[in-house]
Amino acid sequence: MTGTLSSYARACSLLEAVMWHGGQATAAREQVRQAPAADRNALIAFLNSL
Repeated sequence: MTGTLSSYARACSLLEAVMWHGGQATAAREQVRQAPAADRNALIAFLNSL
């Protein structure tokens, strides 16, 4: 993947971009953080397919 992964260009990966989010996205971020590695990997694979 190329290009900016977050609005502040501070994320080096899709997972890191997810983890930088707070505010209204805090609950979703925490679900991703607590998910098993296989589920996080599936999420990243899905995002990369978009």
